Amino acid sequence: MLKNGDMLFCWSGQPETSIDTYLWSGPAGWLNQHIFKVTPNSEFVQSDFFYYLLKYLKPTFVSIAGNKQTTGLGHVTKADLRRIEASFPSFEIQKKIVESIKPIDDKINLLRESNATLEAIAQALFKSWFVNFDPVRAKAEGREPEGIPPEIAALFPREFEDSVLGEIPKGWKVKRVNDVLELAYGKALKATERTAGDVPVYGSGGITRYHNQHLVEGPSIIVGRKGTVGSLYWEDRPFFPIDTVFYVKPRAPLTFCYYLLQTLNLDEMNTDAAVPGLNRDNAYRLTFALPSDDVLQTFDGLVKPFRQKI
Repeated sequence: MLKNGDMLFCWSGQPETSIDTYLWSGPAGWLNQHIFKVTPNSEFVQSDFFYYLLKYLKPTFVSIAGNKQTTGLGHVTKADLRRIEASFPSFEIQKKIVESIKPIDDKINLLRESNATLEAIAQALFKSWFVNFDPVRAKAEGREPEGIPPEIAALFPREFEDSVLGEIPKGWKVKRVNDVLELAYGKALKATERTAGDVPVYGSGGITRYHNQHLVEGPSIIVGRKGTVGSLYWEDRPFFPIDTVFYVKPRAPLTFCYYLLQTLNLDEMNTDAAVPGLNRDNAYRLTFALPSDDVLQTFDGLVKPFRQKI
């Protein structure tokens, strides 16, 4: 049984995306067999200090799990944990370390909440304009679009027309994904070939490590190809995408490409039963309604400041 605030260690899963330490936040419940509940020995270690120690040791756990992968899954067993040695300072020093780290951790969480708010605003705007066609619908019904200045509302048509997608705004075109972007393959980069640096290395679960050379100049979008299918990450910096992901070469504003990809349910397009995989050609065949260039550029102008703040 676990309760709110309990420490958990996911010991089984895809090494770079699952193996990690967490603090449970939620109602009481039960664990499945892929997760340990962690109870620190209070005689010589504080709970918060032990949590940060386990987070610090994540690269060690990922390495252990990666060396024992089967069908995409790796494991860190109790026997593995028993073999790991670590230094535990006095309680007084443990407390000072936690007092130094926790405010930073709290600020990170606060920034994540702020980012989530900005992200939700951008997603809502995309859905309103390009999925629900709210400005066009309002004008077709003789109403002024809500929350849009007149000069922006004027960019949207006043009526719909039939298409293979159903009704779409008049003058907009039905296009395929590959009309607005290319999904380029990442490149294999073994752990033994990586040199410490400040260039993020992206797998389908996000940043895995850092390297001293980049493959792609940012900004761009990373799309999970193997493992965590359809995962999406925006990266402004130069980065190195490995061979489990695609990266986007845009032919339309990158902001539009990013929020379009979020609406296509790529995570449901697994084409490999053994190791989940996303087929690029299948993604390219997906269709959507492409607006006028004026609408695209206006959307980009509104959303780009959100992305920069994030």
